[in-house]
Amino acid sequence: MSAPPADITETNRAVARMLAGAFGGRPSVARHADEAGRSHVDILTCREAPRPGLTAGATVTLANHPLYQDGAEFPGRCEILGIGSDPDFARVLAACAFQVINGRWFLAPGIVFPGVLAGTGLSTPLAHVLFVPPVAFEARLQALPARDTALAFLQAVPISEAEYAFAQESGGDALEDVFDGRGTDLFDLGRASVF
Repeated sequence: MSAPPADITETNRAVARMLAGAFGGRPSVARHADEAGRSHVDILTCREAPRPGLTAGATVTLANHPLYQDGAEFPGRCEILGIGSDPDFARVLAACAFQVINGRWFLAPGIVFPGVLAGTGLSTPLAHVLFVPPVAFEARLQALPARDTALAFLQAVPISEAEYAFAQESGGDALEDVFDGRGTDLFDLGRASVF
């Protein structure tokens, strides 16, 4: 068994352990590189979690990279988690992470990353990702200190073009309310749009 990469911190390890405990299932961590090979992110994947037929995952080293808001470094860090019906759901998380790392896209509840799933082959109807608080796991997630900055967790929820338009007009919270009201299965990457 090889040693973990030298750029994995004790905080990264603690985050991975905490998330594996929150998700359950069979955990593993793999390094994902961007297409240009200039950036990487490590992603925890838990198969058959939180229930059979689903895969839970989370970045565990995204917080090693700063967040930027309006060109200035933001005083917090973030890890992205998500759950999907596709066993390769980690690709969704990696696509989002590389927008943060390479494109300096800001992460916050209600923000949508447009088009990040287009061309991945993971979902035809869902091309965008909405970020929401990880309500299903909040009781099992604790804020961990990462040096002197706060570490937050956001859940990536794939959404359709019409859902994206609604979120742009009415806000991410309003879209979450629609999902809740209709009992939408947000883990199904092949689901139909609610609009």
